[in-house]
Amino acid sequence: MLLLLLTLLIIAIVLYGYQSTRKPKNFPPGPRWWPFLGSAPQVQFLRKKTGHLLLATSKLARKYGPIIGLKVGGEQIIIVHGAKALREFLGNEDLIGRPNRKPDTYRSWGKRLGIVMTDGDFWSEQRRFLVRHLREFGFGTNNMSTLLEEESQELVKYLLNETNGGEGVVSVPSLFSTPILNTLWRMLVGVRYDSGDPQLAKLHGILADMFKHMSMVGKLFVSFPILRYLAPEASGYNFYMDVHRRLIDFLYEAIDDHKQMYDPECPRDVMDLYLSMINFNCKLQNSTFSEQQLVITCMDMFIAGSETTSNTLGFCFLYLVLYPEVQRKAQEEIDSVLGRERAPTLSDRQQLPYIECIVWESMRMFVGRGFTLPHRAIRATKLCGYSLPKDVKVVGNFYDSSLGEECGLEDPSAFKPERYLKNGQVVIPDNIIPFGLGKRRCIGEALARGNLFLFITALLQRFNFSQMPNESPPSTDWEDGFTPRPKDFQVVVSER
Repeated sequence: MLLLLLTLLIIAIVLYGYQSTRKPKNFPPGPRWWPFLGSAPQVQFLRKKTGHLLLATSKLARKYGPIIGLKVGGEQIIIVHGAKALREFLGNEDLIGRPNRKPDTYRSWGKRLGIVMTDGDFWSEQRRFLVRHLREFGFGTNNMSTLLEEESQELVKYLLNETNGGEGVVSVPSLFSTPILNTLWRMLVGVRYDSGDPQLAKLHGILADMFKHMSMVGKLFVSFPILRYLAPEASGYNFYMDVHRRLIDFLYEAIDDHKQMYDPECPRDVMDLYLSMINFNCKLQNSTFSEQQLVITCMDMFIAGSETTSNTLGFCFLYLVLYPEVQRKAQEEIDSVLGRERAPTLSDRQQLPYIECIVWESMRMFVGRGFTLPHRAIRATKLCGYSLPKDVKVVGNFYDSSLGEECGLEDPSAFKPERYLKNGQVVIPDNIIPFGLGKRRCIGEALARGNLFLFITALLQRFNFSQMPNESPPSTDWEDGFTPRPKDFQVVVSER
């Protein structure tokens, strides 16, 4: 009897292994799927060879075409490359879902919560609320401009103190972490942190750990869920859970502090309004408003709002140091429009087209090193002629459309802001899509572009940034994580 059961078990394993190698009909081409592992061995080999998952899948796209079909463990993943395919993917309303496998809910008590990794009616209601009430507290309005101007000038004051009338040395991109965090946190909870605040240091430590070890494509324990039990440490599961628990604890402390001064008749910020919605809907059985949802939404805003902009500024000043002629040209434009004393405002954009071009070139350098957030097919659909089954994960690779040799730009690896200037007007090519398209277009576009413009302008107005003497130029290589991050480097800052 035992022999019979063992035989049946072996046959079942063999059949399952064979079945796991078969691709759906008209599925996008890609490397061979091995039993149980899928195409993970080939992808991992190329990742080690190229140094980045982004470049590994780009290399596969040159062999198989712009749409490649992978399987990692039991998870099918479509990777999309090139501007034409990316635009079709991002504009396809059948592909606006977010992954809904159980591992995707580990961070949120086994529930689909937040604003970034949800979809359907739940996501629509939460997104609508957030956009409407962020606008009430400055998002995309003149109030936002004032808030960003204040934070950019706080950074100017910090650097004036560091240089003390001469020059000093600062680390990038960490230089931008606090002010960018403050612009978002002030709108959400009405709080700003000073650079020496211990709560700020605590938050930075949590976020640094989180961003460094997260990935747009997914972690090992997501593709191989059994590793959660067999190898929780090696697969990253323990770390993932620990860093999310630390951030959740921090956010619950912020909510509890907020409740102490909460007055439903006089809301101070978005969090107050959200607490009012929780109280108003507390008796509704299917309400989407809860403290757990508030916590994960705040987490998502940190992830999507602060890290992306800080790292874009990091790439910006990396290239401004490597291309001092671009820095000088930008300063000439600033001097001619603003002089050295008047602080910039968002209303100066039209008069500073070269700075706007630097903003777009910096975003290209950032987004071209990363992936889109993962999408999910909410129904069976077609993409570039291939058949995509319901619930398949789809991720866009921005490298080929922004930095690769076939992106359509002259000398794409060079930092050339003037490439966007046409007869004095800023014209953005169709292949540059840092904020996505369609219903999933980033809701923080106005905040991100406003931050980039004001911080770049305010800093170049008052300071020169140059390479460290007697050292090699900083590398343009990057660190993978939730978003691409330039490798830490130091620059010399001197007052103009």
